[in-house]
Amino acid sequence: MALKDKVQKRVDGMKVEGDWRMKFAVYGGALLVVGTILLVMYLLIGRIGSGPPEVGTVTLKSGGEEYTPLQNQIYTTEEGEREESRRLVPGEIGDSAPTVVFDHTTSILFEGRSDNGGFYFTIYDEDGMVYTEKADYFQCPQEPGKYLVCEEAYWGTAKENIGVEYYFWIEVTEEYLASEEAEGH
Repeated sequence: MALKDKVQKRVDGMKVEGDWRMKFAVYGGALLVVGTILLVMYLLIGRIGSGPPEVGTVTLKSGGEEYTPLQNQIYTTEEGEREESRRLVPGEIGDSAPTVVFDHTTSILFEGRSDNGGFYFTIYDEDGMVYTEKADYFQCPQEPGKYLVCEEAYWGTAKENIGVEYYFWIEVTEEYLASEEAEGH
């Protein structure tokens, strides 16, 4: 028996016998079941990735040591509705944030997912005055001293996200600046 005949025999075996009402009930029921399955799959797939976003981590590395910055949540957005929280001001940070001596080994590591923008740095001098305005890159201060760094990160998606401030102190030494100058930076 040829393949065409086998296929035709199977198709003939699936035909519904009876009047139009019987055919409507059988085929309509089958379409209803398939439609329900597709709707459930659509709803389930639509929920994947929704819900509260996962907050990533920020870690400082310097001189072979790892440090965890002081963390402060500044807002949450759920289902497109944003709820603001209180931002910290430099005078409130004090010794709550870790201090690292800034050198060539210092790095800031980000781990997590953000489809809602990048991150921004604001650097304050020891008196809490803005040294560098909000920027999407980090540039070490060019004068020796102790500086407070506020790094803002936005975790999640455009519809579901959390904004977080991360604070840490850096000590910029004359030795580091001299080595930068010697390297021509």
